[in-house]
Amino acid sequence: MENKLTGLEGHAGYAAPRYSRGLRTTLLLLEAGRRLLRERTLEQVSIQEICAHAGVTTGAFYSRFEGKESYFKALQALVLATLRKGMAERLAQLDTCPPTLEDAVCTLARDSRIWAYRNAGVLRASLVARVTSGEDPIRQLNRQYMDDLASRLARLHPAGASPELELRIRFAHQALAGTLLYALINRDSTFALSDRRLDMEMARAFLLYVA
Repeated sequence: MENKLTGLEGHAGYAAPRYSRGLRTTLLLLEAGRRLLRERTLEQVSIQEICAHAGVTTGAFYSRFEGKESYFKALQALVLATLRKGMAERLAQLDTCPPTLEDAVCTLARDSRIWAYRNAGVLRASLVARVTSGEDPIRQLNRQYMDDLASRLARLHPAGASPELELRIRFAHQALAGTLLYALINRDSTFALSDRRLDMEMARAFLLYVA
């Protein structure tokens, strides 16, 4: 079985499973938490509920995680791992086979929405955790990504790259991220994270601003 938990290697409070059965149990526990957090806050979800939804015992939980805090940190770590992988793949594509600016922005908008939608519960819980802890590893990663992305998108612009254009691209990306954040917090917004029309509207706004 492919180990889908490599993003948790060395993670504090987490004991890596030694066999495939343990890996399956750990994946069930993590998926249960992801699903429960889509509708409820971290404080409202108990370890017992996580285990019940995963179909495992609380003993199985504590053999892998020290407690709910380390469990949530593990969920965050996996979200970061998927984000980091997607960012690296997108940057590599821009370097090896540059698309048009429009195609690049459309891909950015679509992939960003899909990632936010798939990880909505963990992202909302992370926003709450940031208020109390001040930690926000996702925001830090996004900042680095924008540093790497702005110059690449600027080179695709018909008018050619310039410092002014890179600044506009940074703002357009910030506006895109703000749109996703609004949809994440306001589930009944006109364009929800599950709405594919959001891809087109975010890409349209991005392109109009940097045109």
